[in-house]
Amino acid sequence: MPSSISSSDTRGWLAAWVLALLLAGTGLAAVERHWRLRGYLPTVLDSTQLWSQQRARVYGDAPRPLVLLGASRMEYGVDTGVLRQQLPRYRPVMLAVNGLYPLAVLRDLAHDAEFRGVVLCDVESNGLMRDYFDLQQPWVDYFHRRWTPSWNLHRRVLTLWQRHALIANPDFGALAALKRAFAGGAPFRNYVTYYANRSGDIDYTKTDPAATKKHFAETVEGNIARMPHREPEHWLADIAPVFEWVRAIQARGGEVIFYESPTSGLTRTINDRLYPRAEYWDRFAAASPAPVVSANAEPELANTPLPDDSHIDYRDKAAYTRTLAKVLVERGLLQR
Repeated sequence: MPSSISSSDTRGWLAAWVLALLLAGTGLAAVERHWRLRGYLPTVLDSTQLWSQQRARVYGDAPRPLVLLGASRMEYGVDTGVLRQQLPRYRPVMLAVNGLYPLAVLRDLAHDAEFRGVVLCDVESNGLMRDYFDLQQPWVDYFHRRWTPSWNLHRRVLTLWQRHALIANPDFGALAALKRAFAGGAPFRNYVTYYANRSGDIDYTKTDPAATKKHFAETVEGNIARMPHREPEHWLADIAPVFEWVRAIQARGGEVIFYESPTSGLTRTINDRLYPRAEYWDRFAAASPAPVVSANAEPELANTPLPDDSHIDYRDKAAYTRTLAKVLVERGLLQR
């Protein structure tokens, strides 16, 4: 038997859908306003997809890629916009990953026959341990095995959404709200703001620098205590593959610069106690086929304010980045 849907039925369903959308939009807007009035602001959320967008930018020579490797000190310390202004011949590419040493990415670039850029690799004696070689490998694997143009489009739309909407953050989603309804409390008030280029700003007015300083010192001490200790000769022998990766990049016309970010206070004391510079870092610098720069040996960089003995407040990023660019140019490692 033939059936039909009357125009009145169609208008009824359409009105119901419009009403549902209006109610949903009103609810989401209310949630957004509620948390914004309490000082929360949108931020881009880092991910392997966001990293992959940057990884795809390491090619070409106009301007030449300047690939920034490291962990949080690089990701939160270097102002890529200022670096681009100071070094217009180069295109900064942020591939540092918070909390993870970068040697897996250096290895990946060494094995990439198309890469001929410059690598600024932020690492310290502890970070050169063979045990840490694979920490960033999941990011590398995602880029080579799963990254596609469709995921690139998805990530661009998601980034736009996260930049402008607080509710794009899962911490403010329905599931998180339901959990808070039972457990109480408020969303984590992050003191780091991320951007689409994967750089981040730390605002130390939003946290307790003394507590953060203590936390990082304990983290450094704990991380090192859990790792098997290497005598200097064994430690240096373990680094041999790193030097081979450097030579592979250099053989294609690329360059590598090893860089040690500034540290101070307990963080520096712990590192120097467990890895005496004369026995570890200085021997690495003497054996390295790539130039090695330590901020702790450059007065202009060593005096950078570090509220937690390890990281830079975003208000000091521009000055620090200008000084870093100046030092690298004066050392003949980069060009204006």
